[in-house]
Amino acid sequence: MSFIKKVYQSSPYQLKQGAKWVYTLLPIHLRYKRDFFKMSAWLEQSQWWSLEKLEEYQNERLRVLIQHVYNNVPYYHRLFRRLGLSPSDIKTIQDLPKIPILTKEVLRNQSRDLLANNFDEKALVYLSTSGTTGQPVGIYSEKRLEYSDGDPFWRRHYQWGGCSLTDRIAKLTASTIQPKINGTRRLFSYNPVRNLLILSAYDLNRKNIGQYAIALDKYQPEFINGFPSALETMVRYFKDNSISKPVHLKAIFTQSEMLYPWQRNLIENYFGCEIYDWYGMEERVVCASECEKHAGHHLFSEFSIVEFIKDGKPVVGEEGEIIATRLDNYAMPLIRYCTRDIGVQLQKKCDCGRNLPLMKIVGGRDRNFAVTKTGGLISVTIIDVPKSGNIEQFQFVQEEKGVMTLRIVKKEIFSEDDLKLINKNLFEKFGDMMAVRIEFVDKISLTARGKLPLLIQRLNIDEN
Repeated sequence: MSFIKKVYQSSPYQLKQGAKWVYTLLPIHLRYKRDFFKMSAWLEQSQWWSLEKLEEYQNERLRVLIQHVYNNVPYYHRLFRRLGLSPSDIKTIQDLPKIPILTKEVLRNQSRDLLANNFDEKALVYLSTSGTTGQPVGIYSEKRLEYSDGDPFWRRHYQWGGCSLTDRIAKLTASTIQPKINGTRRLFSYNPVRNLLILSAYDLNRKNIGQYAIALDKYQPEFINGFPSALETMVRYFKDNSISKPVHLKAIFTQSEMLYPWQRNLIENYFGCEIYDWYGMEERVVCASECEKHAGHHLFSEFSIVEFIKDGKPVVGEEGEIIATRLDNYAMPLIRYCTRDIGVQLQKKCDCGRNLPLMKIVGGRDRNFAVTKTGGLISVTIIDVPKSGNIEQFQFVQEEKGVMTLRIVKKEIFSEDDLKLINKNLFEKFGDMMAVRIEFVDKISLTARGKLPLLIQRLNIDEN
C-alpha cells in the first residue's frame, strides 16, 4: 500500500483525478474504515445519554488513561512520583486538579518525554499547530484515530447541520491544490472520492472572484465548510461585484477561527442558510460544535474532559481558561492541557435535548485580547469591523501596551470621510484606553494555513 501511495502522490494531476473517479466505484462502506462506522453509530447514541452516564463514561476512560500514563509516559511517571501520587489517587473528574496544568511551554520543551514508550513511531502521525504566537507546537497522534474523511466527531457535527456522508460539500480552508503543468495556480479542484469541491483560500481577490462563483455554480455543493474570514471575504467580493448567489446551500460550517457576529450575519444573509460553528484545535484535546438550536457550542464529552479555570479555581457561568484532557490519544496523552483559549461554561441545558454541556467561546488570551494603557484586557469580540463600506480588508496589530495599529486595504473610492468615520468609531470604542494608528497597506497576508486573524497580538498577555 505504501508503494501505491507513493506512486499516486508523484503522479500528474489528471492521472490522480482519474484514479479518484475509479475509486468512487467502490461501495461507500468499503471506502471508510470499519471503525469509522462503528464509532459514528456509537456517537449517535451517546449524544442522548444523561449527564450521569456521560460523567460515568468519562471517569472510566480517565482511570484507564491515568494508569497508562503512569506506566508508559516518562513525563507523567516522574510527575506522579514527585507529587507522591499513584494512579489510584485519580479516580474521577473531581480528582483531576491534583495534577498540575500542562502548558504549551512544557509540551514544546518536553515533547519526547510526553510520548508513550510502548508505541512504535510507525503507528503515529505528527501534527503541528499553526503557531499564531510565532511558536508552533507539535504533537503525535495515533494513526488509528486518523480517519479517511475527518473523524466521526466531525461527521456528527456535519449531521447536526443536515449533511450526510455522501452529500456534496465545498471547502474554503487551507487546502493546497496541485498547480497546472505550466505552473499556473488552480483556484479550485474537485475530489470525486469525497464529493468535495476544494476552493483556494489563498487566492481570493477581486480579480479572481468570478471564478469562485463559476466553480460553485458548476458543482452546486449543498454545503460549504470554511474559515469565517475566508467566507466573509468571498461574500464581500460577491456583493461588491454584484454577483448573485451562485449556489443554494442547505447549511454552512465554520471552523479554526473566532466567528464574529457581523461575519455570521453577513454570510447567513447572503446565502440564506444557517452557520454551524465548530471549535477545536490542532492539539486535538477538545472539540465542540453548534447544534440546530445555536444556543452555544456543545462540548463533546465522549472526546475529552473540559475544565474552565479562573485564578486557579473552576468556574461555571463566567469566563475561564479552557483546560482539556483528551481521553483516547494514548500515544501522547495531554492531561489538563492549557489551551490558552477563554470560554464560559453555560449553566443552561440546550432545547435540542442533548445533555452534552454547552459553552460559549470568548477567544484566546494570546491572540484575541488587546492590552490597554493600564494593562486591562479588551476582548477582540467587541472590536467590530470599522464602520466604512469602502474597506477591502483590515487587521489590528499590537506591539505596545495601549497602542494598536489598524492596517487597512482601501477600496479605490475610499475618501477622507471614511477616515473620519473610522477614527470616530475607534474613539467611541476605546476612548483614552487605547491609541490606534491607521496604516494603509496594499495587502494583508494570510497565515501559512490560510487564515486572516483579526488581531495580531505580539505582547505577552501573561505579563499584563
